[in-house]
Amino acid sequence: MRWRLLLDSTLDPSVNLGVEEAIVRSRRDELCPDTLRIWRNDRSVILGCNSNVQDEVNMQVCKRIGIRVLRRTSGGGAVYHDLGNINYSVIMKEKHVNPNHDILDVYGEFAKVILNGLAFLKVKAEFQHPNSILLNGKKISGMAQHRFYNVILFHGTLLVNSDLELLSSTLLNPKSEVTNISLEGLGCPSSEAIEEAIIAGFRTTLQIQFDIGTLTPYESRLAEELVAMKYGTEKWNLDSDVELTSESIAHMPDLEASARCEARLIGAPHSILQDHQNQEGQASRIGCAEGNGNRHQVSKAEPADLGDCSERRQGSDNGLP
Repeated sequence: MRWRLLLDSTLDPSVNLGVEEAIVRSRRDELCPDTLRIWRNDRSVILGCNSNVQDEVNMQVCKRIGIRVLRRTSGGGAVYHDLGNINYSVIMKEKHVNPNHDILDVYGEFAKVILNGLAFLKVKAEFQHPNSILLNGKKISGMAQHRFYNVILFHGTLLVNSDLELLSSTLLNPKSEVTNISLEGLGCPSSEAIEEAIIAGFRTTLQIQFDIGTLTPYESRLAEELVAMKYGTEKWNLDSDVELTSESIAHMPDLEASARCEARLIGAPHSILQDHQNQEGQASRIGCAEGNGNRHQVSKAEPADLGDCSERRQGSDNGLP
């Protein structure tokens, strides 16, 4: 298999989230190949799509020291990002995953990729069900996924040399003990070494060959629109009580702009809230839905985003993004 490899230099979290979704939409429409993207964010807190900001983030600390708080499309809890945290994203067609694997199996499959990559750096980590990677019994990585039509977005983090004190002060109610790879007697590998290890893990485990690429003009333009209409808006990022229903959308000017953007992107004549189902019957959605207590209920279809349903609702869990 041949995939596109993106080694992104932007550190803006809203841009990185917009780019991620733009690639997902591009892959859905067969406008790009399966893609591995490796990236980093400036200091920020990234909420899960169902996260309640008041429950998971110390907003006073974030406001005082200028840490941005944003919301991603996958499930799970809030995570802290900085330049000591390496993120990777896989955007691929669902048909390329083992058909005998369910959603939870996919975590184990990609965890094996990362573990094999870390082994090249003599980092002997282990997978903890359902979606964590531990080093010496402490968490260095969490993973999440989002399903959009027949495309899988799978992403994760690696704590290399992150500011753990700031992580603990910005995230509320920590339940998992976290650590950096650099603190476990292994030295401090460079970001380039971690990137190479991740790539090597994919090459050796999944027999993938990579072509270094760039975003297409369509993806770049779409990412800019998603930042302007979604990931750069306070309504999307911080409103914990909004339900995106046909009754409420008309009263939210900020989200109406996002709705028009989404409608145009998926070819809908009016609103993102109309059901647009593919052959599997999965409806499109601006954000996500989960099986228990949908925060953003945008369709009547079964939820397709099941990125962590339990462990990732933990204050100090650092897994994406």
